[in-house]
Amino acid sequence: MVGGHLPWPADASKILLRLKGEPALNPFRENRILKFLGSVQLALPMILILAVLLATGTIVESRFSTPVAKRFVYGTWWFGGFLVLLAVNLFCSAFSRFPWKKHQTGFVITHLGIICVLAGSLQTQQWGVDGQIGLREGEEGHVFQQDKPTLYYQFGDGIIEKVPASFPFRPPDPDHPLLVKMPEGGILMVDRFYLNSQKTVQGRDTEEKGYPAVHLELNSSFVQEDQWLFLGHPNYGHLDLGPASVFFEREGEWRKRTARGSGGIGADALAILEEPDGSLKFQTRYHGRFQPEQAMESGRDYSTGWMDMRFKVQERLPNALPEPTFLSLPLPYQKEPQPALHYEVLHAPDKSAGWLGYQDQPVSFTLSDGRNFSLAYGPERHDLPFLLHLVKFTVGFDPGTDKPASYASEVFYTDP
Repeated sequence: MVGGHLPWPADASKILLRLKGEPALNPFRENRILKFLGSVQLALPMILILAVLLATGTIVESRFSTPVAKRFVYGTWWFGGFLVLLAVNLFCSAFSRFPWKKHQTGFVITHLGIICVLAGSLQTQQWGVDGQIGLREGEEGHVFQQDKPTLYYQFGDGIIEKVPASFPFRPPDPDHPLLVKMPEGGILMVDRFYLNSQKTVQGRDTEEKGYPAVHLELNSSFVQEDQWLFLGHPNYGHLDLGPASVFFEREGEWRKRTARGSGGIGADALAILEEPDGSLKFQTRYHGRFQPEQAMESGRDYSTGWMDMRFKVQERLPNALPEPTFLSLPLPYQKEPQPALHYEVLHAPDKSAGWLGYQDQPVSFTLSDGRNFSLAYGPERHDLPFLLHLVKFTVGFDPGTDKPASYASEVFYTDP
């Protein structure tokens, strides 16, 4: 331009800085998105949110249990995502000051230290291993149980297959079941899952060899029981109510037992008795004294004479088998939840379904091809390549109380 000045480029100062040997522009300082991610305006709300989340997790853990807090707070995807976002904020904030000056040393070390802590926390959450080996003094073991609910199945003596069964995001239901295609053929389906449950036993009419069964209901001002009793069954032939017991026996066997004494019969008891012709009677015992036998009818209320308890036989089956089932319950305070799931195995032409409680006895049945199929539900198990021997276990108590204050284990380690 003649008689004037050349226009000064808008980025000329930046070019001159580079020509003078200054470092290139910092993208964490110039880019709007990166600048916002490292800003104080984002950091302050995130610190407040983190405080609320940690307080919530602490309250849940103290009111319920550690597994509940882990499932609903610390182990969730959104908690892990929040830790990642917080680490990004600290990273952008630290590198927005680059190149760092000597007086920023404390600032940089603090931010990078917090980033390392968050990275370790996220790594522990996603890939950490937490479990236990249960031992008594003098015992040794090598099976490590990890706190990850797992469904196991096995064909005959084949490989034991594992299926993760904690269901942290969406529990399976009849409309959205978990379907597992088994290597040996067939489908394993989980169509119901309860995080906390109560096991109950129901009577199922069967053409197989079973037991006479009665569906008994007991009610008082502080006890409500709804149970099935199976005559002659080793596990479900009687009901223990704590201060009282309930029995279901044949009349002749009951009389022989009471004639020999009252061994195994508490001071307060109720006996439902089946006569030779199939009719029912009952006899109660109150404060150690047997009351006269009385005839009874299904559906009618009777008094036991103790604890203002009344009872009635709701239903009766001449030949039945106990069938365990589970009811969903609210999460218990200060106790760990008891998960349960309902499975169905489809292996043509075989089909089997039922319930499995966490760490219950495995279920098994024989397939039409002669092989045995087994199914179990419990913690993930790992065989360690070494042995641990518990030599001594010591509990320390707070002075003057029976409250545990410390634990110490003396362990002998053997590596073969």
